[in-house]
Amino acid sequence: MQASTPNQGMFWSQARELFEQIVRCLDSDSICGLEHSQIESKLLENGYELLRRLLQTKIF
Repeated sequence: MQASTPNQGMFWSQARELFEQIVRCLDSDSICGLEHSQIESKLLENGYELLRRLLQTKIF
């Protein structure tokens, strides 16, 4: 098992915060006015960023 580094904790917290932002966005009233394709695009963009941040926890 690999030891945890200080940076790893930072990356986990950044990934978790982005995940929470995505959930809040999907749960908000502001999303109701968007087209399905707009919601999907926003989710894809944020989802890729979330995956990138999760990967950073393993790289650093």
